[in-house]
Amino acid sequence: MSQPRPDDELRAVVQRGTVTLSPAATLRDAAVVMEREEIGAVVVVVDGRVAGLLSERDVVGAVANGEDVDDVRAEDVMAVDVVTASVGDTVAQAAEAMLAGNIRHLPVVDGDTVAGMVSIRDVLEAFRAGAG
Repeated sequence: MSQPRPDDELRAVVQRGTVTLSPAATLRDAAVVMEREEIGAVVVVVDGRVAGLLSERDVVGAVANGEDVDDVRAEDVMAVDVVTASVGDTVAQAAEAMLAGNIRHLPVVDGDTVAGMVSIRDVLEAFRAGAG
C-alpha cells in the first residue's frame, strides 16, 4: 500500500490500531506500555469506548507534582474531553481538528468503538507524501 495522502480516509492511517488501557491502570503501567510501544499517548477505554486520553505529558506532569506512579491511576490524570475523528474522515480533516484543539494525538473511532489513533507524525507524513 502506498503512503497515505491528505485526502485519504483515516482508515488508511490507523491500520495498526491503537494501544488502550483501563482507567485503573497505574501511571507506571502506562509509562511501561508507552515506552515498549514507542508511543506518546494511550486511549483509556471502558467497554471499548473512549473514556479518556493519557499522554506522556500527563505522566510527566504527575511526576513533576510529586505523584507516586504506583498509586495514581490513569483516570486520575487523563484528559476526559477527548476530541475524536471517524475512520471516514480524511487526514486533512484530522489535521484541522488537531490544530484547532492544539493536540498531538487523535483517537479514531468506528461508530462507538476505538479503531486507532493518529499522531501528528502520521499527519505530517501524509502531507509530505501529498507534496511529493
